[in-house]
Amino acid sequence: MKIAKAHFNICFILLSFLFLAVFNIQIAWAEKNLLPRMPEFVIEKGFSDSFEVLECIGKAEMENDCVETTLFVKLKNVSDKQLQSSIKVRLLYLVSDSSASLELNGSHLSFNRKNPRIPISLKPGEELTLNVKAKQGIEYNLDALKKEENGRTLDDDEEGKKKKKFSLNDLAKLFDSGNFGKRFLVGQLISKWGIFPLEFKSVKIEIHTPSDFEGIFAESNSWQLKKKSNGNYFICENTSGFQGTVFLPKKDVEQYRLSLPKQASQSAEIK
Repeated sequence: MKIAKAHFNICFILLSFLFLAVFNIQIAWAEKNLLPRMPEFVIEKGFSDSFEVLECIGKAEMENDCVETTLFVKLKNVSDKQLQSSIKVRLLYLVSDSSASLELNGSHLSFNRKNPRIPISLKPGEELTLNVKAKQGIEYNLDALKKEENGRTLDDDEEGKKKKKFSLNDLAKLFDSGNFGKRFLVGQLISKWGIFPLEFKSVKIEIHTPSDFEGIFAESNSWQLKKKSNGNYFICENTSGFQGTVFLPKKDVEQYRLSLPKQASQSAEIK
């Protein structure tokens, strides 16, 4: 009887580990087609014009295949009604489940990767602050970019996943050598539903990259470059100039430009 119980416990533990492994792999599967990026706060309820970003400070420090990121945001309810909402903390390519820390109004919150949402309630004129620190990977599957160039979209991939269940072959593919490059995107940082931008009163973004990295900008005159012995410092203090900026090794720049729509590939290197 004791032997049977011991076998049961061992099987239960092994199944638990297998479940956790598959769950984490599915997260990696969902992320591998998305460009590594700065952390983002996504407001899920309320009109976008009810919120205003009073201050936004973002920093990123790249080293090897990882980047240490921080994002501080001060948000205000500028409407005449109380707002009940939630904010999703979007963190892609985390090095581990414990490589992120979060603060709301100066108080520490545990970051839950399975449900990364913070409920908020703001009276008219009330403010709140959010601060996140994370260690993220910057390696990107270049084959995913080729799929998009060939007309395949993420929606197509999602539809395919619905028809085909996750298999052991898929598990093996996640650990193959693949075709990877380094990419780092600065997106909207804080937005409604991840689509609608908010009004920013003040913003400062500082990205520290290795010396052999370059930036591709929608508005190159919004960024300043300071070259130092330990790398490049790209700084943006323009409220409309940081979105859609991508940093990558210089050797990959031309190929990446060719993958962009014509109007987006006109960006120039900062001198």
